[in-house]
Amino acid sequence: MLTRLYISNYALIDFLEIQCKAGLTSITGETGAGKSIILGALSLVLGKRADTSVLKNSEQKSIIEIEIHIQNQHCKPLFTLYDVDFEPQTTLRREITPQGKSRAFINDTPVSLQALKEIGESLIDIHSQHQNLLLRESLFQLQVVDATANNKELQAIYSQEFTALQLKQKELLQFEQTIAKHSADVEYTKFRCNELQQANLRIGELEEIEQEALMLEQGEEIIALFELSKSVFEGDGANLQTLKTICNAFQKKAHISKEFTEISERLNQSYIELSDIAREIDTLHAHFDFDPSKLDAIHSRIDQLHTLLHKYSVPSVEQLIAERDRLQEILHTIEHAQFDSKELQDACMLQEQKVHDIAMQLHNSRKQAIAMIQPTIIEMLQKLGMPSVSFSIQLIHSKQLHTYGADIVEMKFSANKNIPQQALGEVSSGGELSRVMLCLKALISKSKSLQTIIFDEIDTGVSGEIADQMGTIMQHMAQHLQVLVISHLPQIAAKAQFQFKVFKEETSNTTTTKIVALTNEQRIEELAKMMSGKQITAAAIENAKHLLGLQ
Repeated sequence: MLTRLYISNYALIDFLEIQCKAGLTSITGETGAGKSIILGALSLVLGKRADTSVLKNSEQKSIIEIEIHIQNQHCKPLFTLYDVDFEPQTTLRREITPQGKSRAFINDTPVSLQALKEIGESLIDIHSQHQNLLLRESLFQLQVVDATANNKELQAIYSQEFTALQLKQKELLQFEQTIAKHSADVEYTKFRCNELQQANLRIGELEEIEQEALMLEQGEEIIALFELSKSVFEGDGANLQTLKTICNAFQKKAHISKEFTEISERLNQSYIELSDIAREIDTLHAHFDFDPSKLDAIHSRIDQLHTLLHKYSVPSVEQLIAERDRLQEILHTIEHAQFDSKELQDACMLQEQKVHDIAMQLHNSRKQAIAMIQPTIIEMLQKLGMPSVSFSIQLIHSKQLHTYGADIVEMKFSANKNIPQQALGEVSSGGELSRVMLCLKALISKSKSLQTIIFDEIDTGVSGEIADQMGTIMQHMAQHLQVLVISHLPQIAAKAQFQFKVFKEETSNTTTTKIVALTNEQRIEELAKMMSGKQITAAAIENAKHLLGLQ
């Protein structure tokens, strides 16, 4: 239940705060006073998108905040879903900054706009005039039936299984498309796969044999270099041994000076390093297999690998191996396609049957609900000035599954005797649509677990006794939920237990929208003004008292 509304710096509103109570509350005021502005602010705090144009003062932020007393826990899963603490007294807040940034909060926890919207709409339903157009949509009509049938849990199960079916069908379609694509050139795929398999590819091979080829191409020069090195280190000059002799001599004189010490150390290091180099050269020489006859075979292998790299447009043997594996997988898939396709088809058929079974449960539940809805709506419409009304709901079950089952709902209506029913989408009378919508809202409000419903001029196109009956319906609704109604009709406004008046206050510099709660005396004056205009007559005063039951 909405208990408090706070608005600051929004459109024509500087500051506004009202306390709301249970039951039926009417909001009245002259056309243009700002009732729609208040409704717009409520829409923002329930998740509607906004921009800086809503700011009254462009240098300050706008804040819209509502407090809601939650009397049941039907919406608690949404709080859990969005990681928000569930509180029986919950606060929703929306802030719009001068920079155009929007922030949303629930119980002082920052939340996304989607979270604010879903949680807000689960608590408060705003019915504006344009919503009458929803009556013309088959989906809305289906949702009305589902709400009356309490199909929420069953619909959630159906939705989950229907989504699973769509995923399986998508998987089957993609599989079949892949098979069709590759089957068209299966012989070419086999050829390419065989070519790569026969190449006996090995990771790192190309680098190894290119290095080996380079060594063999310069083999004679390398052997000559080995021989030269050996002669330098171990030949007649015995250069390495001579260096050792010099090292020993300087080591004996190292005590003479610092310079002799340094030279001795450097000579010793040079001898150690050159000895190590000589040993490594000997090792390389011993292992160097110079066989010129191998060079042609290596060049042939290098050419083969480079040809494959160019042909398959890849930079490395590793990627050739990956392409070979990919082609093998394609051939394996094609080879087992018939079995895999049958397996996927069977899974789809089983899932589809499961979804059809749930769809039939929905159909039966809707059928039972319709049997109750039709006479109830007719009875309510008869009280709203349609004594000869006829109303029916056609429930068409097909084999074609959709998001909400396999049913199509079409509501038909005729306000007059001996006039064939029309689909609601073809009804042009705004007054008739308003009355039908009110009856449907009254019906589903009992089953939707709503706590607050706000009607914005749902009385469009009606007056007199019909308006009085609409007010009575709202009174009945207010016995099990909070109802707020924005109305221009005194008959409806008077039915409320509480009444607010919206008005404009003008100064030399600005115009401001304000709202006040009316006392009984003020209500008499306001209702009389609604009936007779600014010149309030005694008859209007008496009529207002009568409407309020004060006579």
